[in-house]
Parts: sequence; C-alpha cells; structure tokens
Amino acid sequence: MEGPEQIPPSEEFLHWKTRVEKVKQYVSENLDADLRITTVAEKFNLNKFTLQHIFKEQQHETYHEHVERIRMEKALQLLKEGKWVKEAMNLTGYKNRSTFNLAFKKKYQHPPGFFKK
Repeated sequence: MEGPEQIPPSEEFLHWKTRVEKVKQYVSENLDADLRITTVAEKFNLNKFTLQHIFKEQQHETYHEHVERIRMEKALQLLKEGKWVKEAMNLTGYKNRSTFNLAFKKKYQHPPGFFKK
C-alpha cells in the first residue's frame, strides 16, 4: 500500500520561499549593515508587514529573531577564532557594547569574553 499522495508546493509558495532565501542570504552577508526590517523590506521591494509575515510563515521565527540569532552565531564564531570582543561586536552590527553583551549573555549564558580564545 502506498503512502499519502504528496502535493507539490504551489508556485506562490515557491515564489515567497525564494524571496525569503534571498533576504536570509543578504542578512548573512551584511551583518554590519542596517538590518532594520523597514530598510531590508524596502531593498527587496516589500513592505515590512509582508516581509514579517512571510518570514514567520516560512522560517518559524520572526525577522528580528533571525537577525539576532545569525549575529550571535557569527559573534561566537569570531570570538572562538580569536577576534577581540569589540571587533566581533562591530563585525556583527552592534554599535553599543552593553547591548551586545546583554544579547550575547542571553543567548549563551556567558559574557562574550568567556568564549575568547
């Protein structure tokens, strides 16, 4: 007996999936840029509400959560590679040391210096 028939994704679903992937790639490659949702949505000819909706629907996290997670993962990687905390902070788009430290500690339960090589 065969399993349930698989329904192929709709063209609309694939269209939005492709756009979300492009946004994710842009975010990953531009962590030190202005990544506010309004700025990025405008860059991709979307309004911020549409971007937020399709992002949440496709990624199961908000746009802001995604940006924060990618920045923190990159910061951790940089610290483990021997970068200074200030350099990791700047390369991941943080302008304020205390904001960076709070976000980092929230994510990894330790301050950034704990992971410095």
